[in-house]
Amino acid sequence: AVGRFLLILAALYRVHNQQFVKVTEIRGRDRLYFAASESELSASGSSTKPRQIPESPYWVITNSNTTRKKMMLTEVSIALGYDEADSAKIREML
Repeated sequence: AVGRFLLILAALYRVHNQQFVKVTEIRGRDRLYFAASESELSASGSSTKPRQIPESPYWVITNSNTTRKKMMLTEVSIALGYDEADSAKIREML
């Protein structure tokens, strides 16, 4: 699931690289989900397992469960301007 998660995020970055900075505002109750550096994510919680989104300058935490990853994809797609139906399709790719 982590590999697919990263590939979906990489595709969204390729299409929306100018707007992608918006995803750094997406966060959980206690931790960041996205950041511009590995160290920023590591500092936001223990065992975040940060991975760089392929072919992008952004990093994402990967130790969350699949349900949480799907929620993150939904929030990312909405932040990038997709409607609910397309967001659901993106989420279900995971």
